[in-house]
Amino acid sequence: LSDRAEERAARFGDSVYLLEPDVRNGIGGLRDLDLMHWVARARWRAARLSDLVQLSVLLPREWAQIDAAARFAWRVRNLLHLHAGRRSDRLSFDQQELIAGKLGYGSSGPGVETFMSEYYRHARSLWQCRSMLLQRAEPPPKRRPREVLIGNGLKLTNEQVSIEDPGQLEVEPALALRVYDEAVRRNLPVYPFARDSIARAVASADFCERLRESPEAQRLFQRLVTTVQRTRLRGGSVLKELHDVGLLVAMIPEFAPVVGRVHHDVYHVYTVDVHSVACVDRLRELCRGELATEHPLASHLAAEISRPNVLFFAALLHDVGKDIGGKQHAVRGYEMAGKILLRLGIPEADVREVQHLILKHLHMYHVATRRDLDDPRTIESFCEEVHGREGLRELYVLTLCDVSTTSPTALTSWKARMLEELYLAADRYFESGGRHGSERLDQVKQAVLAMCPERGEREFLEYYLNAMPERYLYSNDPEEIVRHSRFARAAQMQQVNVTAMTTADPYVELAFIADDRPGLLAMITATLAAARFKVISAQVYSWIDSFGRPRALDLFWVRGSTVDAVVNGLARLERDFGRLLSQELTPAALVTGGGRTAHWSDRPTPGVQSEVVVDNRCATSDTVIEVTTRDRLGLLFWLSNAIQSLGLQISLAKINTEGTQVADVFYVTDANGAKVTDPVRIEAIKQRLLSTVARLENGSVDP
Repeated sequence: LSDRAEERAARFGDSVYLLEPDVRNGIGGLRDLDLMHWVARARWRAARLSDLVQLSVLLPREWAQIDAAARFAWRVRNLLHLHAGRRSDRLSFDQQELIAGKLGYGSSGPGVETFMSEYYRHARSLWQCRSMLLQRAEPPPKRRPREVLIGNGLKLTNEQVSIEDPGQLEVEPALALRVYDEAVRRNLPVYPFARDSIARAVASADFCERLRESPEAQRLFQRLVTTVQRTRLRGGSVLKELHDVGLLVAMIPEFAPVVGRVHHDVYHVYTVDVHSVACVDRLRELCRGELATEHPLASHLAAEISRPNVLFFAALLHDVGKDIGGKQHAVRGYEMAGKILLRLGIPEADVREVQHLILKHLHMYHVATRRDLDDPRTIESFCEEVHGREGLRELYVLTLCDVSTTSPTALTSWKARMLEELYLAADRYFESGGRHGSERLDQVKQAVLAMCPERGEREFLEYYLNAMPERYLYSNDPEEIVRHSRFARAAQMQQVNVTAMTTADPYVELAFIADDRPGLLAMITATLAAARFKVISAQVYSWIDSFGRPRALDLFWVRGSTVDAVVNGLARLERDFGRLLSQELTPAALVTGGGRTAHWSDRPTPGVQSEVVVDNRCATSDTVIEVTTRDRLGLLFWLSNAIQSLGLQISLAKINTEGTQVADVFYVTDANGAKVTDPVRIEAIKQRLLSTVARLENGSVDP
């Protein structure tokens, strides 16, 4: 039975926390309830699962947990069948909204999140009870286990750490954590009987209260949370084992409300508690150097952390403020963490640093993915929010752990690169005492010139380097600048120039060069939208060439169905771009005239609240427009088209996609190259962009 259950789990997702779970066959589904009935009948000849209480196989509270989970699962499955008019077991996004409304939670985002949190909690209960019952159903060993007393109420049973007398847990609650501390120290597993005894003990509120009050328990818990070494505990994770057995919530009861809490979107794949534990485990992997190839900088910094309590507890508690859902969870987490950490015996100085990291744990990610990292004002304002170089190291490592465990695909290579660039720029700022000089700029130019000794190329390159804006030289590596220069040199006498600069599966860097003119960015984004390529990031530059012509180099990192599909589509991009430059057709006509469907699915997904923010504080010479909305094909074109039709010049575009939500950020100036400061005009910009998004949402082909 156990083997067949594992095979079924592998077929249906191998996790309780799937975004669209199968309520019958998935882990924690009704098939697990069936399995428990079969085990009860086969092992104890019990006609009903509830009979196991009389047989002392189940505690009354354990049966109550199973019964509540079963009733909930049956209600959900019955409603699925009723609505579909047939057998239907997948709890899809649209069905989640429907059933949440039917059960009284509400069909909007918060109501659906509450409903799905209940579903995951019940599914987790069924899965844990199924595993527990299978373990108890195993026949007793034929041979007497080998036991060795090791002191402090502990013993080794068949080379597994166990408890000498389970009754001693009531007298000495810290014994529960002592078991795990010893298992980590000796690199041994915990004996199943001891694990079961601890799980039963933590069901008592009185036991948990006395455990939290124990100075020994506080000390052991700190040590277990911050341990780096590999272990032989279940899943190899100390914190996951403490969570599964109930000790994590016993020590931090504020963690209970985030158990099973879910986001009603496709970006946050895991529940808050699973993500928080995974975040700590990712930090352990970095500290052990296991991700040195994938994340060399973060691994180096993690291996040298000077305040493990600060970083590990910030990783554990960074999302604890999501206990009631809604926004501002970082602020709420900041407030909650102070009480939690002081109760755990963490020094006040460390508590303040943990609180600061929790408060700012989204800040580095948002700056890296939505702001111009080559604007000195961006780096200066970011560093003002960081507690020195040590705080910067901790925030960078925490951010990488957080993003990389939000979902398997959340930390793209582009996002990882942006985070690293922000860290390095901020570290240079701190190292120089906040001074911005031309030394780095000169170093970049020298490195570029050293790569091109040939006279003709070097002469062009020297002019190119002096003509391009400083931001371009800061944004690109010397090797990239050389490639761009060679492309620009080859494109001098051609009107239409499109090429693939680099490929890094699944992304391709595309470069466009043309005479600069108003609306050029809209033309290029229309060309990409018509080809069904998804834009990940964009850089927009202009310069005056040696012939006195205004020229533009626009770089786009895009994703198609495959890398080859993008590369093979260059001929079409060049043809369409040429038609737009010659005014043979308009960008809008090109985007709406394709008639082909998008590459991504039209399956129902949760809605996204659209928002437009205009910020004049975070950039030196540009106004920053940030549009958050649901991602869709051609969105970047329609937004850039609307912005340029308002008489604004776009100097930089950054795109940050999170599931079906996207934040498109534009650095703009007015026709005179100045920031947009008139409140009336700012409001007009907001309304125009919101109107554009709304008309796209309603299916208008010409916003």
